Amino acid sequence: MVLGVVMMSAMLPTMIGLNEATQGARNQEEDRRDSARKQRCHLLATCSLNQGTSDQREQVHNARVYVGQDGNLYITKYPTSTMAPLNGGFYTHPDFPPNNTSGLVTVSGEQTPTLRWVFLDAHTHQMRWGGRPDTQGHICGPFDWTRDMQYVTLEGWEGWLAVRLPDVQADQVENGGSEIWRLYFDRRDNGADLPPGAEGLEIRLKRAMAES
Repeated sequence: MVLGVVMMSAMLPTMIGLNEATQGARNQEEDRRDSARKQRCHLLATCSLNQGTSDQREQVHNARVYVGQDGNLYITKYPTSTMAPLNGGFYTHPDFPPNNTSGLVTVSGEQTPTLRWVFLDAHTHQMRWGGRPDTQGHICGPFDWTRDMQYVTLEGWEGWLAVRLPDVQADQVENGGSEIWRLYFDRRDNGADLPPGAEGLEIRLKRAMAES
């Protein structure tokens, strides 16, 4: 019994040291992830080979997400002069617990660039951006990323859609540019109640670090 107590006494400082080192490594990893979440990023749409037609995939795959001056988010390889690349990241949002990074923000394309919230329109299922009053009654998160820290999620999953509406495209194509798609989220996994004639492709949103 005495020997056992002596051995435990000798081992105790080592055990404490290991626990402190493990906790320190965890804290470092959490700090690293938190820092990475706050880094500014662009978003790229990606889609699989079984989605849509070859022409649709060509327009959407690896196309960037843009903010339009009308408060909507667009997906295109040929943006108009009124669009600016989504440029933001995860951010603390007042709708969620303290010290969260569950909100998503972007620098707007306004005359004086401003940090604005990205949110899901609860009525249309379209992704939009705006000031705090614009978000009232809509879904502001929680935004997160997948386990590999490559793709963005909303409310815990990837329900993203690239949508082309039949009656609003003509005035959004500039100088013969490519068709422009809108960013939607199929919150209930039922097709997002798209209007007749709309085209939709399931996509993923890949984060790409923004230029410093």
